[in-house]
Amino acid sequence: MTKANSILHRAVALLAALCLLASMALPVYAAETETEFSVSNSETIPGDDNTGNGADGTGSDISVSNVETIQKDADTTSEGSKTEPEISVPESGTIPSGADTTDKAAGAPLTEGVTGSENTAPADSAAADKTADADKTGEDSTGGEDEAGFLNEGDSADDRMITAGNAKESDIVLCADDTTVQEGTKYTFYFAPPKIWEGSLSESSTITCSFKRGNNRDHPNGPTYCEKNTTAKRTDDLTKDGRRIYQVDVYHKQGEETSLCPYGGFVWVKFTLDENHWVQMNGERKNNECWMFVKDIADKCLDGNKLAVSSDETTVSQEYDITKWVDYTSIILKHVRYRGQEMVLLNNSDKALDEVTVTFWEKGDNGEFTQVGDSQPINTLQAGDHADITIPEAACAYVSFQKTDGTYIGKHYFNFYNDETETENIAVFPYDPVTRYCLIYKGDNDVRWSAPGSKTVYFDATFSDMSYKNDDAKITYGMPDAKGNLWCYITSDDSSKPAITSQMARDRTSEIWYADVPQGYTQIRFASWEIDGTNTANNGTDTALLTIPDLSKPCFYADTSDDVIYQGGNRGGYWDELGAVRDVEKGKKGENGETKSIVDLQNKSFAPQSNTKYISTTLYDYYTDYELNGNNRNTYSSDKTGTHRSYVPFRQFDRALSNYYKQYADEKGETINYPLYTGHFQPNNWDYAFSGIAPNLKLYGWSESGDDYWRFIAVNNSAYALDENHSGEHYKDTFQGLVGNQMVNGMPVMAGTNLAEPHFNEAFLTGTNAEKAVLGKVYKDVSFPFTQKPVFTQNDGDPESKAQYWYFDSNERSLYLKQDDATSKYYLEATEKNYKDSSGNPIYTDEKSKNVNSSSGESGTYGFFPFNQNTTAATASKYNYGFGAKLQFDFTLTDDGKVQVGDNPNDKVPIKFFFSGDDDVWVYIDNQLVLDVGGAHGKASGLLEFGKTTDGTANTVTPYVSSNKAGGATYTTNVNNKTVYFNGSPVTFTKQGKIVDKDGNLFTLSKGTTHTLTMFYMERGMWESNMAVAFNFPDHNELQVEKKVDVTGVNELFKKSFQNQKIFTFNIKNLATHYGAKDTSYTEGNTEQLPKETYEKAKGSSDASASLEYVQNLPSDIGTGSAVLWSATMDDPTSAHREQRRGTLPLSTAIDISQYSYLTFDVYVEGKTTDTCALGNLYVELLDDQGNQKGCINGKGLQSSDVYGAATALHPGQWYTIRLLLKSLETAGTFNNQLKRITVGDNFARKIYLRNFTFRSAPKEQTKPGFTTEQYDIPDYGSATSGQLENAKYAVFSSDRGNGDVVDENGQFLLQDGETVTFKDQFRRGSYIALKEQVDPNLYDTFWTVYENDAPVTNVNGASEYVTTDTKITSLENVEGTAPNDGRTERVIPGNLNGHDIKNKYETEEKPKDNTLVFRSYSGTADKDELTKLKVVFTNKVKTGKLIIRKEAAPGESLLNETFTFTVKFSNVGGQGLGGDIAAKQYSCEVKTQADGKEYGEVEIDGIPVGTRFVVSEDAHADTNLQSVTITGGGSDRAVVDGIKVRGSVVAGDTNVATATFFNTKRQLIDIEVTKQWKKQDGTEIKDGLPTAIYLKLQRTKTPGDKNSWRDVTGDSVELKLGYDGWVKTFTGLDKFDAEVGPHAYYTYRVLESATGTGNNWHGGAADDVIEIDGKKYTILNNTVSCADDSKTSLALPLTNKLQDAKYNLNITKQDAEDKTKLGGVEFKLEKLGTDGGPDATFPAVTRITSSGDADKGKCSFEHLSPGSYRLTETKTAEGYTLLADAIEFELTTNGECVRDGAGFGNVKYDSATGVYNIALTINNRKSFELPHTGADAPSLWLLIGLPALVAVLLVLVFRYNKKGGRRQ
Repeated sequence: MTKANSILHRAVALLAALCLLASMALPVYAAETETEFSVSNSETIPGDDNTGNGADGTGSDISVSNVETIQKDADTTSEGSKTEPEISVPESGTIPSGADTTDKAAGAPLTEGVTGSENTAPADSAAADKTADADKTGEDSTGGEDEAGFLNEGDSADDRMITAGNAKESDIVLCADDTTVQEGTKYTFYFAPPKIWEGSLSESSTITCSFKRGNNRDHPNGPTYCEKNTTAKRTDDLTKDGRRIYQVDVYHKQGEETSLCPYGGFVWVKFTLDENHWVQMNGERKNNECWMFVKDIADKCLDGNKLAVSSDETTVSQEYDITKWVDYTSIILKHVRYRGQEMVLLNNSDKALDEVTVTFWEKGDNGEFTQVGDSQPINTLQAGDHADITIPEAACAYVSFQKTDGTYIGKHYFNFYNDETETENIAVFPYDPVTRYCLIYKGDNDVRWSAPGSKTVYFDATFSDMSYKNDDAKITYGMPDAKGNLWCYITSDDSSKPAITSQMARDRTSEIWYADVPQGYTQIRFASWEIDGTNTANNGTDTALLTIPDLSKPCFYADTSDDVIYQGGNRGGYWDELGAVRDVEKGKKGENGETKSIVDLQNKSFAPQSNTKYISTTLYDYYTDYELNGNNRNTYSSDKTGTHRSYVPFRQFDRALSNYYKQYADEKGETINYPLYTGHFQPNNWDYAFSGIAPNLKLYGWSESGDDYWRFIAVNNSAYALDENHSGEHYKDTFQGLVGNQMVNGMPVMAGTNLAEPHFNEAFLTGTNAEKAVLGKVYKDVSFPFTQKPVFTQNDGDPESKAQYWYFDSNERSLYLKQDDATSKYYLEATEKNYKDSSGNPIYTDEKSKNVNSSSGESGTYGFFPFNQNTTAATASKYNYGFGAKLQFDFTLTDDGKVQVGDNPNDKVPIKFFFSGDDDVWVYIDNQLVLDVGGAHGKASGLLEFGKTTDGTANTVTPYVSSNKAGGATYTTNVNNKTVYFNGSPVTFTKQGKIVDKDGNLFTLSKGTTHTLTMFYMERGMWESNMAVAFNFPDHNELQVEKKVDVTGVNELFKKSFQNQKIFTFNIKNLATHYGAKDTSYTEGNTEQLPKETYEKAKGSSDASASLEYVQNLPSDIGTGSAVLWSATMDDPTSAHREQRRGTLPLSTAIDISQYSYLTFDVYVEGKTTDTCALGNLYVELLDDQGNQKGCINGKGLQSSDVYGAATALHPGQWYTIRLLLKSLETAGTFNNQLKRITVGDNFARKIYLRNFTFRSAPKEQTKPGFTTEQYDIPDYGSATSGQLENAKYAVFSSDRGNGDVVDENGQFLLQDGETVTFKDQFRRGSYIALKEQVDPNLYDTFWTVYENDAPVTNVNGASEYVTTDTKITSLENVEGTAPNDGRTERVIPGNLNGHDIKNKYETEEKPKDNTLVFRSYSGTADKDELTKLKVVFTNKVKTGKLIIRKEAAPGESLLNETFTFTVKFSNVGGQGLGGDIAAKQYSCEVKTQADGKEYGEVEIDGIPVGTRFVVSEDAHADTNLQSVTITGGGSDRAVVDGIKVRGSVVAGDTNVATATFFNTKRQLIDIEVTKQWKKQDGTEIKDGLPTAIYLKLQRTKTPGDKNSWRDVTGDSVELKLGYDGWVKTFTGLDKFDAEVGPHAYYTYRVLESATGTGNNWHGGAADDVIEIDGKKYTILNNTVSCADDSKTSLALPLTNKLQDAKYNLNITKQDAEDKTKLGGVEFKLEKLGTDGGPDATFPAVTRITSSGDADKGKCSFEHLSPGSYRLTETKTAEGYTLLADAIEFELTTNGECVRDGAGFGNVKYDSATGVYNIALTINNRKSFELPHTGADAPSLWLLIGLPALVAVLLVLVFRYNKKGGRRQ
């Protein structure tokens, strides 16, 4: 580098330094600090978080308070629980007594004497094995008041269908090759006279049929060897050559002198016209004897032409030739019976029926249809008109009705001979010229065949159809006959009306037959033959003449055949509506009109006995065939034994069992391996083998031989085993494995299936079965008495001799079922005899309970026969042998499974449960089968012994059985004859079992918990019925609390809503009056909380409408600590957008929740404290590591059945703890309990805090060392030291619903309807108990009853040495109130027991002020140490109200006779969100002139629980339009929604009833859907910064050009908010035109807007009108729409708000930077910049000078600025101040913001009066420098002195650098 260059560089450096110094010395600057230039505290446009409350939950535009509580309030129908289908049957008119309607008036042909019989023979009739349906139109037709209805295709009149399991003789045609003629069978044969007789025959001729009865082996003078005559009946059938056919009916009755056929045949048969015209055929001659079997000629016709050929053969005697008897179907001329008869087409619609062509057809063998005769045209039929149609003379069986457009009325063809198979194109019905000749037309798909004015009468043959072939009955069939035929005989009180005989039609394969009864006919008789009114009764093959009752669909429910088929007489039965459950006790009446009673029970007041333990029991009584007729077993007419009749008296019950098994097997594809039946089933190698009558029953599982046969016999007969030899000596052996190892829904199930064992299935027994019949009776809550005794004593002094057992032995006590006449309670009781036994002991056995064998022989023992009290002693045929019992009780175990006896702790015996008796017994513990004594066996025994596991962690149970037989042995371990002594007799057990749970593990019992034992006992095998039961589970003092909800009067729709709702809260307090303090031994179960990181990682969905975030520190007004906050900005009432709303709490490691019973968490809702938030809108979903979900499935929220607690509604502003029952939560998929995440959300826009998610297991109960617990070992809850009532905190209770629990720290516990909880040894005898239910008095009236030993306390007493009573309180039954009070006072008792002082702080005999009960027996003779068992039952009677829906016409219109349908959706049942979702239901009404003279239709829905919410909408109506809706009455939340629906809630009583009125018009209406659009100035959508809501008002005019013509459609405004579908509001039911002017006076509608919805602040009334919302101005566009387009029924209105450009004023203040003095005379220039950054040529620069005046000094303004970029330059400053160095650039946005460098700039304020944004900008200047002495400018002096000095310093530095070796080249 050269020196010159170095010097040059240094000079440049010096120059730069000088420049730097000069710049630092500049004294003037423009202040740009945040506090001065960018003005602080500037006012900004507030943001909007769109979190407003008050959404109504329906997407409606009407704001109503508290509407969030509406659960699923949208107009959507949810699928509900499925119910059994109703029977679809036609409506039928009533039959007025004595009505005189002539056939001609009814359109019937004027034919006298017509019987109407369709099927006199099988040929031209409804074939016996074919279906006989009515019209087979396949259409859904309903009869009117003046018409008979018919069953439609696919619609069974009832659901009693024939299956393989219930097929009967009436479905089986007798085989021609039967080797015997069955006694009692009816046989029909025919005769066709020869052609040569024609000249002598006339319609009035009589042909006599003669028989030679008996056979040639009879003595000639014998009573049966004689000739009998009967008249052959002239039929309507002709042979193919035109000869009339005659019919003969005979019955084979063995040995009866009056019978036409006593031995099943004839010597000869003869037909005689007169002495010159007869033919005779002799029987087949064998060994000089003649015989003709009647079965060989049945259903055949003797053809006279084959006997008499020539003209001189008018009398013929023919030797036996069976070929002369020809098949009936081959000789007759088919399809001519009704030729020349009349049919009628009746137009019963409300419109004219256009021309119809009627054509008759015949179907050839090839299936082709050929027209018969000419078509018959029918001109237009006006409504109500009819046309006559004539059936052609030629053979034809089909008719069609074709319209001019080629379509058909009904189906293409109608087969009117009922001999065709129903198809898609062919309907089938039996024509009848009197009762079924008219096609009644109501629409093309609504037709039926009947007679105008007729009524359909039905016959239920479910029980009457059974065959009795091979039985001892007098006849083999019932009703219908063996071929499935049934007739009726119809009469009238009007003597001018001839009687009618008609064959009944069958509803497809059901057990229902029906007939059409013309008007004026009032009586009917049913029979299995072509009855003519004079026939005598034939062993139940007919009924008496019955009066047809005034029912909608009268159905005669015919009795079973036992015992009429044996004894003779008319068949009984009773009338009821078709489809009703057959219940003979309700249907039949006694001689004095009283209800029938199948079992006579003694009515006697229940007096509980001391020292007796009563076990709650359910008894099941199974009805024999005789009892199914309403008869009492003790009146049975036969004492015969050893016959089918005595062995199998439960045939109908067994057939129902068979159908039950078969239906399940068919549906599930599973086999019932061991079907159980009731009765005695004889094997094939015994007399009266069941196989003889088995075809009559066709039981599922039966087989004539092979493995199935032996399995059936082994299971249902005690003697036989399933070993290789089928040995038969197993009378006392059990057959195990008949039922499953686990109960399902509280019932045993058939082995290998989930099918409930039917004998213990209440639903099956009481009507839910294929027979749709009550098959037995269930007696619930029966008190079964057990007494105490050391029954297992073997030797005196051994431990067992000291061990007390509760026991029952039927050989000691004969228990009978009785009923308390005052309380209707059932109980079992043994009556002491008035004499003693030889040892002086009382006798409690009874002769009527003696065990007898099948021949009524006595066995010397007494059995368990609870229904035998009024029967005949020792008479097997009258014993009640079919019954079952379920005994159930809770128990606890000691730690080692043993109980201490006596005072020595080492004297212990195992806890045992023992049974001995017959038949089947199954014992379950906690739903697990632990003892199997199954099978139809004799007296067998079973034993359970309890212990503990080797590690001592659980209790064990070991089962033993006396013996079992091959094929049914599940206990296989030999125990070398283990023996116990029961009542002094040894009982030996040979087999031990091993109990494994459903997972295959050894079954054990958790310690310290309550277990439930359930014993099922069944007597089904007849004869003996032994029962002995004993157990020694630890005993307790018990207080039970039961909750009942009385839903009497509640609509069926809501009754289930009160089930499974654990919402009834109770508070319990205790004051221990004796002994000292004792802590509860309760320890809380295991718990597990969600880890903290789960809350910290909480996350919401990707949608901005909802979020979930972690809040580390809660706001002080909400609480302390942390939580997660879920929030949403929009409503989602139907949960349709749950995916966009739910937040997630993720778990890094899965939690196994299988061990837990509950999930608890805390929840807090922000909002007004007066609001109510239904818990059903909150969803909490558990998801496992496979994504399977538990809880809140299918869009549901938390259901009240899921929640343990009363918080079904949340009020904002307070924390709630929610406890979910994990087992109650629904699951989707197979939830594996490996919890991986929890998702939460709500259906409404709100903020919800959640915290403390904790899983908890059920609590543990304290273990008991001995048989009872000492009183001083029972906790006192602090009351023994306080002397006051204290909350029974942590008192442990068990529940019959399976979940044990404890009273919480506030003394509260919860129950559900039907639940009973038991406090065992939780309260000391003599202590005070204050129990109170906290119930909603608006919804319930509450009553309580106190029970002791299951009997209500009606006499308040107590041992006087321990307790005193209040004479004012005598009864504790059904007392109104919520807190029981018995008025008793416990005495103070001094003393000491086992070192424990009895007296404590309860020192004065004074009853607490609270309502209390003394926990002590109410018996005046009770021992002080006697166990106390009290139960308090709280009954809540639900209060109800009603909803009325009314239909009215718009003013000036009429809707008379129009029918309207409404859809009603109920929710928030009882105002508490009870139950699950209730599916929407439809209700209809017809507009009529009402009693008050007004015209309207009305639906009244009553029985609605108070507080229940509803939404009502109208279904579309074809001819009218919904114009408007109103609602009055009901709750304050009533509102009209969208103009088309109403919502509200129900209030109690008949005043202020919620009434929704829908107004319809026939005028043309239109809907307008308004979609709100928010646009920026450039037309793009505005998404942020929008208002929470705006308000709309609808106006209309016919002259839109006239600004003064607009009128409000309604005076109310509507709110519009953002929803998931956008800003959308629909106005419905608007007139398209002014009806008063005419159809072309179209309306134009417009929408006005308001930011507040109040006052006159409405915008949109002028073009480009402007609305201001939240400080922003919008131009209103597109707010009108015209209705002039007739083709549209709805219009779209895209209402647009376009944001206006903001207007600005820039207001500058110039001031001194130091003292803030305002500076005038300063000049500023403002330029607008273009896109290139240079000045905008369209905006000339503007100059302003700050004022110098006093008021505005230092200020200037630039006005009317528009959005854009600007530059502000100071061009001249004040004297003595330095000019602003740089210009200021900034941007004014379109939406009212001033921005510089991306940040807010200036203090911006909006002036709502002018619509201008004012920007305040303050600019500071500093003064110039001055010399002190002259006042000259200071900067000049400083520069003269400073710069040379600086230069000198720099030069010194440079030279020093070079001298030290600076860099050189």
